[in-house]
Amino acid sequence: MAQEQRTMSRREAIRHIGFGTLMLAGGFTLATGCKGKNSDKPGKYVMAMRKDNVTGREVSLLGYGCMRFPTFETDELDNRGRKIKAIDMKKSQEIIDYAIANGINHFDTAWNYHNEKSAVAIGQMLKKYPRENFTLANKMPGWLITGPEKAQELFDEQLRRCDVEYFDYYLCHAISEKEGYDKPYEEFGGYDVLAKEKEKGRIKRLGFSFHGDKELFTYLLNKRPWDFVLLQINYIDWVDQEAEFFYNELVKRGIQCMVMEPLKGGALASLTPDANEILLDYAPDKSVASWAFRYVGSLPNVLTVLSGMTKMEHLKDNLATFTNFQPLTEEERGVLDKAIAEYRRYKQIGCTACKYCMPCKYGVDIPAVFEAYNKCVKESNIPDMEGPRDAKFNKKKRAFLATYYNTVPEGARAERCISCGECQTLCPQKLNVPELIFKMKNMVKELEK
Repeated sequence: MAQEQRTMSRREAIRHIGFGTLMLAGGFTLATGCKGKNSDKPGKYVMAMRKDNVTGREVSLLGYGCMRFPTFETDELDNRGRKIKAIDMKKSQEIIDYAIANGINHFDTAWNYHNEKSAVAIGQMLKKYPRENFTLANKMPGWLITGPEKAQELFDEQLRRCDVEYFDYYLCHAISEKEGYDKPYEEFGGYDVLAKEKEKGRIKRLGFSFHGDKELFTYLLNKRPWDFVLLQINYIDWVDQEAEFFYNELVKRGIQCMVMEPLKGGALASLTPDANEILLDYAPDKSVASWAFRYVGSLPNVLTVLSGMTKMEHLKDNLATFTNFQPLTEEERGVLDKAIAEYRRYKQIGCTACKYCMPCKYGVDIPAVFEAYNKCVKESNIPDMEGPRDAKFNKKKRAFLATYYNTVPEGARAERCISCGECQTLCPQKLNVPELIFKMKNMVKELEK
């Protein structure tokens, strides 16, 4: 893929990639599919494709993230007495089949997804398709590596779980701090194991997924040769989490990137009512989520954009977005900027519900607490704790507490937090989880008076 040789701000990025000719120059193609008016039958979509700039392999611009398959509750209980959710294979197979029928050919799993069941599930669902028809990504759980033998054991087990002979893309998973890379991959020999697997052809392309800072990113890129990097990019984190810097560093080095969290854990599927209105007034037939996908898909150095599509309606909406894909125009960029400005009037907690902070040994359902708060932000139902206790305050207070009580089960609320701090270093979004939970705890306590 042709590489852009200068850094780009958010607006410059969209201006620079807002033309179809650039997308074609950047390796943008369309998969062969049915022509004519769209219908509800599989095969109606013409999937946008990007070329791997080393192998020349075409990868669907929309990739399937295997972290959020449809599930159902079982009678089995976890160590906290909650019913364990199992993958609904029938519903998941229907979604995967529809995705493949409409051009998606890239699938991404990891050791810990769905309580370590994701890899087996996607392996079974893809078994009916020729291996050369899809690309599969998996990730090394570095936190389990204790030496080269363990790294080898983990890798072999992943091949077994997916029931494949090789991975097209393989990643050092969730690198967020220097020690989290150095210890497993350098001191314990994990990287050398993976490099040898690449020589054998059981790894086609080797990369890492990233949640750290600029210093760590530069360190990793200088430390070893990498074929690609999985980055968190969306139109909020382009600035807030310095995704602009990470993306441009890869562009300068000629390294392609894959994208995770294009919707920021679902937060960008629907903004605040006023922000949504700006987007829907301009394009009534397009979902709010489609703007976020087009934003990241418009970046020419992106090989694929991962989305965990739990429902068929999510898949169909995303397929429509990537059908005959068009980058954002300058006019659309202006509309999105207005919506972003409106959205930023409200301060949300940047939780993506990845659950890396879970379980809390005191029972707090941290993602659920943050979800309740963010829902109230989106609905403009956060009481002004510093303002007058008038009718407006009381209305928002009632709405806030109702949302909180209905969203977070009793026994899993912020009030159970003792500020032990164990969740502090676990958040890939670098949120100060103990402080946020403590503030929520005090807010609820004050409102309950």
